[in-house]
Amino acid sequence: MTKLIIFDLDGTVYLGEKEVSGAVDYIKECHAKGIRTMFVTNRSNRVPELVVEQLRGYGIPCELEDVMTTALASAAYIQKPSKVYIIGEEGLRIALENAGHTVVEDEQPDYVVVSIDREFTYAKLAKAADYILKGAKFIATNPDHRLHLNGRVCPGSGTIVAAVETATDVKPIMLGKPERALIDAALEAAGVSSDEAIAIGDNLETDIPAAAAAGVRSVLILTGYSKREDCATAKVKPDFVVADYAELSQLVL
Repeated sequence: MTKLIIFDLDGTVYLGEKEVSGAVDYIKECHAKGIRTMFVTNRSNRVPELVVEQLRGYGIPCELEDVMTTALASAAYIQKPSKVYIIGEEGLRIALENAGHTVVEDEQPDYVVVSIDREFTYAKLAKAADYILKGAKFIATNPDHRLHLNGRVCPGSGTIVAAVETATDVKPIMLGKPERALIDAALEAAGVSSDEAIAIGDNLETDIPAAAAAGVRSVLILTGYSKREDCATAKVKPDFVVADYAELSQLVL
């Protein structure tokens, strides 16, 4: 029996600022049938409060504890209060500071955390590389190469992570999907086992491997990044592939 459905956000529930057709009604139907819904995202640049506000704006029932971001995962991974240099935006900074860490600019940090940064510069790259080469641990929020912003496909965190990795020859500790941490966090928060959950996402490179690593059934929904033909060459196959929420409702609900 399905007790929890874990949704990706970008490309699955919304595209930019516009909701994906059918998503709102489907999520409401989940709640009507007593199925809990949670939302996990590799995006670290938005605080969970803004995610909740956006989802509620569409009419989707959502509480703060229903949202898991890679910013929160990064803050939780660094267990003791530490000095952190970030390439990232306000959501990442707030999550780290709220967890008791100190975000620094011009002193050697314990960690360098790299994520999406729409004001990324060569100077930031040089500083991050220098800190890592002097011993700071290198954390990446996610490897996404592309994301949807304002109706366009734009470079994602993975492009910046790749630049830092190339500059240092150091592989990062990766916390976001395709790693399992966000899915595990959702399962723990909901108090359900992996066989009682389903994960829904649009990305064969991140959403589907994360679900598989956590032992959760997965659905690839073709409303965003990946296409049906991509399944042939995917390293990890989804359990199900659906075109849209109308097809999904026949499969799950």
